[in-house]
Amino acid sequence: MATKADKKNAIRQEIIDSAAIYSQNLAGKAFLYVYGEEFFEVSFPIDHFLHLTGVETNLSAKDFYKNAKKGKLTNNQFYFNARHPYANAKKKLPCLKRLPELTNDMVCILKDMQTLTIIYKLSVTNLEFTLGFTENIDNHGNKINDFFLPMSLRVEDSSVEKSNVGDIVDFIFVKDASMAKYDSVLVEDKYKCIPHCIKHLINDSFYYNDTTE
Repeated sequence: MATKADKKNAIRQEIIDSAAIYSQNLAGKAFLYVYGEEFFEVSFPIDHFLHLTGVETNLSAKDFYKNAKKGKLTNNQFYFNARHPYANAKKKLPCLKRLPELTNDMVCILKDMQTLTIIYKLSVTNLEFTLGFTENIDNHGNKINDFFLPMSLRVEDSSVEKSNVGDIVDFIFVKDASMAKYDSVLVEDKYKCIPHCIKHLINDSFYYNDTTE
């Protein structure tokens, strides 16, 4: 039977593995989700990784991520409590490693997903797990930019029932965060046309390739 130390070692390794995947696939990139005539942009800051792990730490969110990414996170640098129990982290971390599926595969866009503590204006789900986003605001509640940021990873099948509406995504575009416009498409519904409402955000080549233009 696994000891407490064995269990914590396993969680530590899951966090380290998740940080490597987050670094490779999400950090430093921006994603544009398009559904019908609506769209929103998402970025994955390194200091939001901690929110998604389900553990507590005395480190800053940035230091926690950096230690995990370098494989230097120690068992003394994170812990569990009533708010973030061990069982929760054990359930979340396998899904955190699969987080790129929510940018690379067809997903459902949820609006106003309700939890016990917050209503997430926008979320995305593959019906196995759901990522809740918050607006990028400063400490005074002022919007910094139009990007949405990951705040909550939920492993449950009731997210759809707790939301107002659900729309299947039509397109997901990606760019390096330093680039002005989106230059690659990760997900596209071949039967849909790219709406003109995002023309200012993506490379013109997407429209030149669109035979309906």
